[in-house]
Amino acid sequence: MSWRRIWQAAVFELFSALRSRRAVVVVVLYLVVSLLCMGGTITMLGKLEDQLSQVLQVERPEGAKSGVVSAALWKSKPFQNIVKGALQGDTLVYDDICGKHPAELIYAWFVLLLVPPLTLMLSANRAASEIGSGSVLYMITRVTRLEWTLGKYLGSALSILVGVLVGACGAWAVAFFKLSGTDVAALFPAMVGWSLKAWVLSLAWLGLALGISHFFKSGAKADGLAWLMLLAFSVAPNALKLFGGRFAFLSFLFPATAEHSLWRTSFAPVAASSAWLVMLGLCYLSAGYAFFAGRDAR
Repeated sequence: MSWRRIWQAAVFELFSALRSRRAVVVVVLYLVVSLLCMGGTITMLGKLEDQLSQVLQVERPEGAKSGVVSAALWKSKPFQNIVKGALQGDTLVYDDICGKHPAELIYAWFVLLLVPPLTLMLSANRAASEIGSGSVLYMITRVTRLEWTLGKYLGSALSILVGVLVGACGAWAVAFFKLSGTDVAALFPAMVGWSLKAWVLSLAWLGLALGISHFFKSGAKADGLAWLMLLAFSVAPNALKLFGGRFAFLSFLFPATAEHSLWRTSFAPVAASSAWLVMLGLCYLSAGYAFFAGRDAR
């Protein structure tokens, strides 16, 4: 295995995505979703702030834009109790996110929620379509099958990275123009940080999507199974809890389990969960490669 050839395969994947405009679709899709989610949430937040300020007895400045009351609500005891309840008593996560701007947490929730389905939507049929069309033969005469698989994974990961970073810039721009407060400008590094965490999460789902894609010659079949696996992998950790501690260790086979630690801000838990997500992605990918390595590529 040659890292140089893997990188060449990744670059070929990127240029192929640019020629087919798939890379542009990736970036535009992440940007549009980020703009819509942040804009819609801030608009809804502005409409609810009047009522929330009355219930929680927080004064809303007359004529103020959205965000002024939200920052004050976050500091109120009733609202903090609501957040603790939503986190199911996880004091470690609560201590880490306490004091952060509500817009930052809104963006973090949306980006971590939407990255898995967007990743599968954009990647699940990539290998299957090339295997089905026979274009994979052009590549595996120049690189090994393993190098082709890893190059496709790396190239797709770089496309997603650009997409989530552009999405972070768009979401911050919406927050900057629609929110009040002098600290809004400081949200940009935080949103980039959450985007990088979401990208790490996407690596596990990308490995699953491309791993599934190696089993098929039809992009539609690969897409269908990938969406079924997304549903199964999302509910599996909670389903395993019904069987008690006997099967609890199996929950670590699913990205949703490690995703919880991405909400932490401490280096150790974030680094550990990130490493685990990357490993899960490579394990999923290796299962697809093992099947593809033993089949006729034609």
